[in-house]
Amino acid sequence: MNAFVAYIRRIRTALIRMRVRGYSSPLSVLVYLPRMMLLRAYRIFARHANRSGVFRTLNRHRLRRLHATWPASGGHFYVIVMPGTLHFLLPCLALLPRDLRVALIGNGEADWERRLVHERHPELPFCSLARLPATSVTHGDVITLLLLESAGNFGLVDHDCFVFDSRIFAAVEPGPRDCLTAIYGGVSAKTGLPYPETYLLFLNVTVLKDLMARYHVDARIYRNVPASLKDKLATVGMGGGVYVKDDRTFFDTLHLLLALAYADGIACHFVQGFGKEAIAHVGGTSWKASETKELIDCYVDWRFLDFVDDDELRRRYRHRTRPFRSAAEVRAAIPMTPEAFATVAWIDALIDRLAASTARSVIGRATAASTTTAAVS
Repeated sequence: MNAFVAYIRRIRTALIRMRVRGYSSPLSVLVYLPRMMLLRAYRIFARHANRSGVFRTLNRHRLRRLHATWPASGGHFYVIVMPGTLHFLLPCLALLPRDLRVALIGNGEADWERRLVHERHPELPFCSLARLPATSVTHGDVITLLLLESAGNFGLVDHDCFVFDSRIFAAVEPGPRDCLTAIYGGVSAKTGLPYPETYLLFLNVTVLKDLMARYHVDARIYRNVPASLKDKLATVGMGGGVYVKDDRTFFDTLHLLLALAYADGIACHFVQGFGKEAIAHVGGTSWKASETKELIDCYVDWRFLDFVDDDELRRRYRHRTRPFRSAAEVRAAIPMTPEAFATVAWIDALIDRLAASTARSVIGRATAASTTTAAVS
């Protein structure tokens, strides 16, 4: 009964958000809501299918082909390319140091998105994962594939993570008894154990693969813990409704492996010496349905689309921002609570920082290119 009530509440919330976005009630009830429900059911099915033996084998083969021409021997980074996110991805890539070894992992992107990324960054290797149409492989399953196929330690940078202090990349190598390195994180009040924020991580492949093999789990989300592991997790105070993060009701991506690492006396390392201005992370940009996005999210989309300033992106992503025609129009519609005002101000400041930082990056690259040309001449 409780599950049914919760489901009705979610439907009601979706309809309210569509009305706020300017969609009429008849269209919302008769078109958008049924389409969203069907799409959600299909993606739940696809989540398991994309993890199945056929797709898993295909994707491991594709990653091996990538690594044959771009050896993943350690010290490299991956950025996962999600559909509908290029206006975040392009500034993210623009900030990365030129000498950083980076490969792109396509995960549900459209052909035109892959083409546009290649046009902007032809120097970056690109491996597109196999999956059912109009779906993506879950983030945890992508990490599992990378762990299985990477010979050395590697990092992950979210497509909407912006690294302003490039010294971070030289400081993230984990120690031999660390399962991973993170920049920021928190501490669970229930267990006293730290947890990492996952938008920039560096993974110890040997340690994590050993945990996967020993306990027969991987980096996916676990809503139900295998019975054989409950006693193990109890040694670090987890299980029975206690998880890695206090606000979760499940073991999120990588969290079960992290909990098992703690139970085995393996640490999670946090890099010291970087303030909150070193990295900015938007979050929630790859999974929210366009029709039910909150006004704040629409504002974020518009601000980044304006910043990237690409006519094709604006045209292709138009459905994400309807019925609004500008960031100013969205902002005028947002009820300016203190929380909303703080978010809008933070996004505006982030765009200003990106504009300044990417301009310096472009100037620096142009200077380096001209110096090289002069030396060759």
